[in-house]
Amino acid sequence: MISFSMVMQFLGGLGLFLYGVNTTAQGLQKLAANRLKAILESLTTRTWAATLFGMVMTVALQSSAATTVMVVEFVNSGLMTLTQALGVALGSTVGSSVVVQLISFPILNVALLATFIGFILLLIIRTDKAKLIGQVLIGFGCIFIGMAYLSGAFAPLRNSPQVIGFLSELGTNPIVAILVGIFLTSLFQGSTAFYAVLISLADHGLLVIESIVPLVMGAHIGGTITTLISSLGTEKIDAKRVAVANTTYRVVATILLYPFITPFAQLVVWSTEDLARQVANAALFSAIFIVIIFLPFNRILAKVLIKLIPQRKKKEQELKLNYITKAALEVPTVAISQAGQEIRWLAHYILDHMFQVLPRALTSGDARWLNDLEKAEKQVDWYYNQINNFLREIFSRNITREQIVENHRLKLIVKELESIADCLVVAARLIQKAPNKTMRLTEYEWSLLGNLYFPVSSDYLTLLRFLDLRDPAYAARIIETRHRIIESHNKLQREIIEIITISENQVGQDLEANKPANISERQNIVLEMGNWLYKIGEHISSIVRE
Repeated sequence: MISFSMVMQFLGGLGLFLYGVNTTAQGLQKLAANRLKAILESLTTRTWAATLFGMVMTVALQSSAATTVMVVEFVNSGLMTLTQALGVALGSTVGSSVVVQLISFPILNVALLATFIGFILLLIIRTDKAKLIGQVLIGFGCIFIGMAYLSGAFAPLRNSPQVIGFLSELGTNPIVAILVGIFLTSLFQGSTAFYAVLISLADHGLLVIESIVPLVMGAHIGGTITTLISSLGTEKIDAKRVAVANTTYRVVATILLYPFITPFAQLVVWSTEDLARQVANAALFSAIFIVIIFLPFNRILAKVLIKLIPQRKKKEQELKLNYITKAALEVPTVAISQAGQEIRWLAHYILDHMFQVLPRALTSGDARWLNDLEKAEKQVDWYYNQINNFLREIFSRNITREQIVENHRLKLIVKELESIADCLVVAARLIQKAPNKTMRLTEYEWSLLGNLYFPVSSDYLTLLRFLDLRDPAYAARIIETRHRIIESHNKLQREIIEIITISENQVGQDLEANKPANISERQNIVLEMGNWLYKIGEHISSIVRE
């Protein structure tokens, strides 16, 4: 008979366990994610190395989902091939099974001590690193305290013939057991919690090896369902490919292993007599089986996935983020990196679609160029809002002091870029003010403005190198040459004033533009354009000073 106290103990234990897993994962990600990310960037092209590192990373981060998010980011940015990403995903399968090994050991006393030490670190030592270590230790302790409550909740079930009968039935019908494993793991949105329940049941002898193996096989598949479903709603093709590959690995491996389920169960029993350890070993052995089967065919699978899930061509009016993914918010290090990549892309977009279009918009007399500039400026506004909202979401997470500083820096940079786009389109629109609807500058007027445009555009190119390479030498170059922009702006002002002063005697190339009544107004327009270009120079300087 299942009592109210058993249900409460089960729910409380499960809650403590999940809190511990989440807290430990968050702390480890903050401690290790940057270093692991740097190592991942330098991975060799060997798939086995990627697989090994995927295993290590999953154990270190206590989350295969975090590993997948990081991998997809590198594929999207071109730092890693899809074949390497699949290797890391394979490694994460083994890594998550190693995590199950850890929770299968009866080390409650050690966990209680870890919780106490973690509390001391959080309460007394004020450094960020000590707090993170304290967070990890408290999370670690909560995992095993939760496991103890789960185990206690299942203890009375040893005397329940109905429960024993149901669990025994799973052993005689492996397909049903696999489906139960898939369903419950999907319900828990992760395999770790389901394994915790299995280990607690096994602790009290409520499971037999015949039911353990198919339940574990189902858990392997169910652990990928949440990621697979979430990938269907994303536009990131590589995220879909990795998610599909993850599920495919496990489904095919289960089909291949199913005819040999009895000898596999015997292997697990041979490895240990302890039922709780049998759950952990079944998870580990089946994960190793998945790696052995698929690692040699990873390259072929990558090619198949590229053909089955091709890159969709963007519609002309379709605006989509290139690097940012909502899933990355679970790993702030990756989320901040994605925001930086998106900002760098936006900076290059402004160069290609605005900076380089401005001269044509001002000198061609063709309104199409101004329309293109205005369209590009609207798109920049859209990207600015999306990036800014994403950075705001990152800030709302539990992030480190260094991540807060970087988040603030990126916010300022994207704001300055949006201001640069505004300045460019405002400068271009001034041509509409030209007298008698002369929608272009004369060669002489452009030569005056060009003395400011070219130094500013040169500084913008240097800014792009600074953003791409994070080399302070480029920032120093912009600051050192800032006087050129000031001198060019002052020179433009002097020349415009001089032209206006002697306007009645000025001879130009465009008769309409050289009517005395128009010269002063046209030169004021050129001067105003120069003022907006000067403001762009100020925004560039502000970015490199961040």
